[in-house]
Amino acid sequence: MALMRLNFFSEILGKNTYVNIILPQKIESKNTNTQKPYPVLYLLHGLSDDQDAWLRKTSIERYCEGRNLVVVMPSTDRGFYTDTTYGIKHYTYISEELPKILEQYLPLSTRREDNYTAGLSMGGYGALKLALRDPERFSFAASFSGAPMSREMIKRWGEAHDLNGRFAGELRAVFGTEFKPEDDIFRLLSKASPKPKLFVCCGMKDELHAANTALCETAASLGYNITQRFDEQYDHEWAYWDLMIQEVLNMLP
Repeated sequence: MALMRLNFFSEILGKNTYVNIILPQKIESKNTNTQKPYPVLYLLHGLSDDQDAWLRKTSIERYCEGRNLVVVMPSTDRGFYTDTTYGIKHYTYISEELPKILEQYLPLSTRREDNYTAGLSMGGYGALKLALRDPERFSFAASFSGAPMSREMIKRWGEAHDLNGRFAGELRAVFGTEFKPEDDIFRLLSKASPKPKLFVCCGMKDELHAANTALCETAASLGYNITQRFDEQYDHEWAYWDLMIQEVLNMLP
């Protein structure tokens, strides 16, 4: 495998940023120019992490050995993969600009069956959001202990984690006072067509367990092909996500 760190200027974000990329390293005996476009997995980080988190906390590069797969690990800071009310368009960056930039440098497949998303916590929300808002592009999404944001969840989560008003204010700054339908995972579930295949897991000691159970129930009632994993020994922790990313990689074509 090869590990690439691509630094570039984002017009959407208005700043320099970078993305980590794992890609197969194939050494041919002669130049045949027969390289087919690679399937690609967009692997997203959680609220307190960045683009290096999956590399530092798991063995994702080793798990990708022998797989004909490119793994893209970007960062959107604490922006919930959302076009925020304070003007930073994290969703537009991750869904539109970043793929176009990567396709300039790498032979990435644009076929629906070759495009996947996955992420943990906030990144689980981002992965589901990408696939449900653009289901004609993504065939699969995996959420590890995800935060399936809805109006009700923002209220509960903001109150539960409020630090002198900071976190509740942060959520309002991201989503605004009127939570938009295009940011609501439960509403997006009812609209996506074609339906992407879903993988949802969460530790049963995790405070997000109930929200993920409701997510799975809703998706199943709407006819999604969904794989569920609720493991009683785990909380919101990397030991769990390290296991689950291996399971998801094995599910991909």
